[in-house]
Amino acid sequence: MQEMIESYGDFEDAFAETPSQEERELEIAERLHVFASRLNTLASEQVAKRNQIEQRWLDDIRQYHGEYASDEQVKLKRAKGSEVFVNITRNKTNAAEARLQDMLFPTDDRNFSIQATPVPELDYLSKQQPMAPEQEAPIQMARQLKAEAEEKAIAMQDVIDDQLLESRYHIKARDIIHDACQLGTAVLKGPIIIGRTKKRWDVMPDGMSMLQIVEALEPTVERVDPWDFYPDMSAKNIAEAEFVFERRRLSKKQLRDMANLPGVLVGQLREIVKEGAKSTHIAKDFTDDIRNITGINTVGEGNKYEIWEYHGPISKSELVDAMSMSDDSMEREEIDELDDEIEATVFFCGNRVIKVSLNPMDSDERPFSVFNWEKDESSIFGFGVPCLMRSAQKVINASWRMMMDNAGLSVADQLVINKELLYPADGSWDMTPKKIWYLRDKTRSVQEAFASFATPSHQIELANIFTMARQLADEETNLPLIAQGEMGPHVTKTSSGMAMLMNSSNIVLRKAVKNWDDDITRPLITRFYDWNMQFNEKPDIKGDFSIEARGSGALLVREKQQENLMIYSNLSMSVPEFNKRRDWAELDREIAKSLELPYEQITLGEEEIAEMEAQQAEMMAMQQADPRQEAAMIQAQLKQIDLQIQQQKLELDAQKASANIAQDQAELQTRTALEQARLEQVERLEIAKLELSERLKLAELNAKYTMNTESLQARVAIDSEKIRTDRDKAAANTSVYLFIALFSLR
Repeated sequence: MQEMIESYGDFEDAFAETPSQEERELEIAERLHVFASRLNTLASEQVAKRNQIEQRWLDDIRQYHGEYASDEQVKLKRAKGSEVFVNITRNKTNAAEARLQDMLFPTDDRNFSIQATPVPELDYLSKQQPMAPEQEAPIQMARQLKAEAEEKAIAMQDVIDDQLLESRYHIKARDIIHDACQLGTAVLKGPIIIGRTKKRWDVMPDGMSMLQIVEALEPTVERVDPWDFYPDMSAKNIAEAEFVFERRRLSKKQLRDMANLPGVLVGQLREIVKEGAKSTHIAKDFTDDIRNITGINTVGEGNKYEIWEYHGPISKSELVDAMSMSDDSMEREEIDELDDEIEATVFFCGNRVIKVSLNPMDSDERPFSVFNWEKDESSIFGFGVPCLMRSAQKVINASWRMMMDNAGLSVADQLVINKELLYPADGSWDMTPKKIWYLRDKTRSVQEAFASFATPSHQIELANIFTMARQLADEETNLPLIAQGEMGPHVTKTSSGMAMLMNSSNIVLRKAVKNWDDDITRPLITRFYDWNMQFNEKPDIKGDFSIEARGSGALLVREKQQENLMIYSNLSMSVPEFNKRRDWAELDREIAKSLELPYEQITLGEEEIAEMEAQQAEMMAMQQADPRQEAAMIQAQLKQIDLQIQQQKLELDAQKASANIAQDQAELQTRTALEQARLEQVERLEIAKLELSERLKLAELNAKYTMNTESLQARVAIDSEKIRTDRDKAAANTSVYLFIALFSLR
């Protein structure tokens, strides 16, 4: 590294007299001190510019937790009136958070996809894989490149999906959705590289299992607390930001762990520890203020060191100074290839630089993505639900307090008592029931001693103000009651009507979902795609791909989507041209997905379906080849049915004595059904016999079958007549018994 510095052109004059090693280190340390002071000043400026936004966030948190500001609480206590807080902000915020999470992260699918571009630029494929003469035609070559690109796109999608799953992306995304709904701004950082320990069980040749622990550097994502995010405050969006600061509060133990990381200036860390934690603070820590709002005692953060992470441009000389003080080294050729201004990441604390590293991405893109619930066209930071409904919440609180105060005043009259004319018998001037009073002057009347004044009640007027304020909150936040899971004034009884109402309530939320797709999903997945293209060693995932965010595709109401899928499937079955173009397996999967059913558990696989079809074909072939076997099977079934009929007859005979009219009817229905089933089996048997005997006695069998049918119908008619007769006798006997009983009672 020393040779690199001496050979670097900008410092040749400085080292012409070959100063000592100690002098050179002092000069470099001084330049690093100036470098850190510049970043410290720049960070302090952003902290001062963000003060107004931080005060708004504190008001949002107070409103979310149903707390008044300290000065407002003093005014209410001084007025000695009601101090209630009707907190509808929490419900609105939680409803917005839940609706957005349900839209963005369906439980059964990812919210992004990676697809090959229409004309993939994969020229290296043709260089790596020689084409056959018949494949060298441009059209065939383009088709092959397109097919390979689609396969690689699917592989890349699976890799990124696995990386996000390992990073617990969905959990962290739900956390930043909460930040966006509450504060208006949420920040996601990624990909960042961490060392992750993976456990894997390998099966050895002898059958034993062995646990393998593998250390791997993999990309991950993390949530950035908006309170610790200080971008370029002059920018209107994150793309315009010249730089970004992120604050970290670390303990002394965490600083010691940080000293083990590569490229860290350990000497600078020692000096930071000597100077103490309080000397490193630039921005105010609002943790204690938030804890006071939520009712938790403050613990203080004075023992934490404030470490700042800077993402932005630095000069080449500043990079060389930091490299010369660390263990990292760069070749002269690498330094010469750099521009005068370099995109880098700098860790500093106070006026001391801890670590400097180049942006690892060739695209020089920073790892931050910012999402706003409601965008502010003049700032990176947006507006949350509490801020949007601030005025409505104040009106609701004021109207409710007035209702409570008015109710307390109007519930009883105001009394005026002349103490010179009377006095209480018990000596107490408190008003109680059945109280006795004595007149001092008997020549005066009681009406002169007492007077009451009633306070009029204005509950109806104040309730109307309260209702209008709630409606105003719905309009200001664009979150109607139906979007919160409650029934609004427009109630419908049909599923299609309810689906239309739900779809209408989601129209405004689609804007937030589109903001998420544009500000979080597409930039994040693009950075993961760039990282894998640059650092992943798997060649079968690399290609010319495009990123598609699919969060807005989940906005359709599930009931409406189910209805559309069923209509589409019926249309495909009825139209032959549609039927042959349809992938029924995927359509079946989509229908099960819309109904939230376990598709894999209730659906047969291709092998099972083929096996069932083969068995059915074999049975049909056997039946067609040997009609006698079918006749034998029918005969066996008839015998079994006869046994069942006999068994049923025995059971019916045993229960006949104690059966009532309803049981008799059930018996008749059962016997009729059994006889009808037997007749059907007999018919099949007779038909099979006729086919075997070459239909020689068809007329005779038909006549016999007709006689049997008429006989059976006659028997059924006789049995029915007998049952009706028994029923009439039973009814007559019951009438006689009732008449005798009534006569005996008289």
